Amino acid sequence: MTQYTAPRRVALYARYSTDIQNPMSVDDQFRLAERYAAREGWVVVERFSDKAISGTASHDRAGFLRLMDALAAKERSFDIVLAESLDRVSRDPEHLARFNKLANHARVDIYTVDRGKADTLAVGLSSLLSGMFLEKLSANVHRGIEGNVLRGLSGGGRIFGYRPGTDQRGAPVKGELAIDPIEAAIVRGIFRDYAAGISPIKIASRLNDEGIPSPSVGSKRKSSGHWKQNTINGNRERGTGILNNELYVGRRVWNRLSYSKDPHTEKRTSTLNPQSEWQTVEVPGLRIVDQALWDAVKDRQASQTKRRSKIPTTDRNRLSSGQTLRRRKYLLSGLLHCGLCGSRMTVAGTGKYKTYYCASAKEKGPSVCTGFRGLRDSIALPLVLSGVRDDLMRPEAFETFRKGFQQRLRDSQGAAEDQLRIHDAQVMELETGRRNLIILAKQGLGSQSLVEELNQIDADLARLGASRAKITPPEIELPDNLPELYREMIRNLAATLSEEAIAGRAADELHELVDRVVVDWDADANAHRLTIEGDLFEMLRKSAPSELDAVSGAIFAEVGCGSRI
Repeated sequence: MTQYTAPRRVALYARYSTDIQNPMSVDDQFRLAERYAAREGWVVVERFSDKAISGTASHDRAGFLRLMDALAAKERSFDIVLAESLDRVSRDPEHLARFNKLANHARVDIYTVDRGKADTLAVGLSSLLSGMFLEKLSANVHRGIEGNVLRGLSGGGRIFGYRPGTDQRGAPVKGELAIDPIEAAIVRGIFRDYAAGISPIKIASRLNDEGIPSPSVGSKRKSSGHWKQNTINGNRERGTGILNNELYVGRRVWNRLSYSKDPHTEKRTSTLNPQSEWQTVEVPGLRIVDQALWDAVKDRQASQTKRRSKIPTTDRNRLSSGQTLRRRKYLLSGLLHCGLCGSRMTVAGTGKYKTYYCASAKEKGPSVCTGFRGLRDSIALPLVLSGVRDDLMRPEAFETFRKGFQQRLRDSQGAAEDQLRIHDAQVMELETGRRNLIILAKQGLGSQSLVEELNQIDADLARLGASRAKITPPEIELPDNLPELYREMIRNLAATLSEEAIAGRAADELHELVDRVVVDWDADANAHRLTIEGDLFEMLRKSAPSELDAVSGAIFAEVGCGSRI
């Protein structure tokens, strides 16, 4: 009697690593595996594959996970898993060992086209060789990138503000970068805004409102394509974020971070390397931001960090200290303290009736603090500022003011030129899109949606056309009556600093140099007495804001020792 044995059922697995490899390699791997299976008399019942996914990456691969699930299923449809080689299954020793353990438990054999049946010894040896290969590959890649960086070339990755460099014929040169004038203008605008006191959140919001593509657009990363606060602010110590990229001042810093895969989450994480391992190369031809603007941004970052460190966090996520970084409304906000109990004084009322009271006396009652008559802001501010007027009237103070005012005009001119560059690029992009849509319409491929899109483009072009005339670089010449304007500003210093837009900026620096202003009530004199604890007068000698009608927009001029508010 003749007995018939059913042919063994086989599942195929194929994978290729990157977009650089030929996507057809999956089909090629399947073809080789099918030929092997036919020679052995097996029947191919399932196929699993992953495309453009590295075998060293997370095991979170759709095809690989489906194969693992099929191995763990109670009703399996195959008896063998066949791949071209074990490194197609995975180059990660841990993943490969896990796969082998599941296959053994399910009594499923593992075969490869190149070496036949893979027992535990073969899998273990392959894992060891793969681990050694990956370590060697990582070292070779690291050495190669370091060599490129030391030769002044890019270490890889797209950097906002730059495009690939080209030779004299216009052919791309690997590792070379060139400044992209449009993106460079956007970078300078971000730096100027931040130095002027605008928060990263508001900068990101402005860029999104203007429809400016974020750095993630065109990259392989999954992203919404929108600007975010962290895109701008990043991490100063790690050199991430637009504001911390030293390439913008012509200095390439490489090997600041090391990257590895977290064994628990299998996510790629970064670790800050010791500074002794960093590689720094000067590339002045790639400078986008001038040194003065870079320094102004670093000064503000340091100021914000210092302010945050003074405030203890009280919430689980350690975010409460960030609330203190919001712009203060009044010059003396948070500085006035009650001379009786030491509590901060809170402000109530508006306009000329704005008055400071002891917070404890007002909110907790006389058992905590008896309090005293409220201190009008209109009285407190002149008392604080009266000691500085004479110093600010000195000739050397005016000369510093004049130089600072002139420099700010130059900065404003550069900002307007960058705005015009971005504006014209947006117009060019819209006009190109309009021409393409008109070509489609002439070919009879139009539709109602095409008409609506054309109408929207026309509306955007009209809006941009109307706004261009407003973007005019200011003249560098100083007003003839600048000394008179300066003296008028000093005379009206209290009124100027009371304006909300200016008071907030002045208050930020004021809190860096003044511990507190203690307020007492002198019954004999029937008046308040203010005691300044800290270097308030020095701060106000160094700085004075100015809004001059002769210049369009707010200009914060430098006076005294040159510190800006």
